[in-house]
Amino acid sequence: MPDEVNIDELLELDSEDERSRKIQGLLESCTNPTEDFVQELLAKLRGLHKQPGFPHSSCSDDPSLSPRQDRAHTAPP
Repeated sequence: MPDEVNIDELLELDSEDERSRKIQGLLESCTNPTEDFVQELLAKLRGLHKQPGFPHSSCSDDPSLSPRQDRAHTAPP
């Protein structure tokens, strides 16, 4: 199961069906039921739009950040 889901990548997809398939693919190794989670996430994505000007980066770009941290939410030293 992934540590994170890239919301911008989901927003770039053309339809909710494509988003659903992408999320289900990310969760295929999850042993718990995922349908409720997928439906809740899709509901939260409705009405959102990709933020222009933000580069595609992942936490793996900066080894000093843990998987649950990112630059936007990490306090300066």
